[in-house]
Amino acid sequence: MDTGKCAPESQETLRIQQSQLMRGLRNVQMFPVGTIELELPFGFSRCDNARGVFHYNPKKIDSFKIGMLSHLERENEFLNLGPYNKADIARRCLAGEGLKFITEYTDDSVEVRCAAGVDSTLEVQCRYFEQTKEPENIIVVGFPPNRVSLHLAKLKG
Repeated sequence: MDTGKCAPESQETLRIQQSQLMRGLRNVQMFPVGTIELELPFGFSRCDNARGVFHYNPKKIDSFKIGMLSHLERENEFLNLGPYNKADIARRCLAGEGLKFITEYTDDSVEVRCAAGVDSTLEVQCRYFEQTKEPENIIVVGFPPNRVSLHLAKLKG
């Protein structure tokens, strides 16, 4: 379980994600353990577990499904991060594949979302990100966003 190991997202990123939730562009927004939770928007629901807090559209998904997928560490399936979770990518890295990051940015360089990937998963992940990004945003493949790099450095000690 990676609870507490997620790199905190900026308030700008969280507000963009909340706007997407409210506009129907995402069904769930997650606030991992240690992340400051935004106010729950009117008409949306909230649930929490050992991995964090979730704001969600109850017309699109329920707390049982969120809880089940979260317990399996598969939040990627409802957070617009594509078909691979961190464990999927970690296994491939341990088998020798190089780690890359797929990140969506606004036109003024604010991160919207980021997923880890490897060479064998990048095509599928990039296609997913392109299909689900906001029209004016860009997808970048390569190095992690600064917040992730700094967080990884802290974890290494």
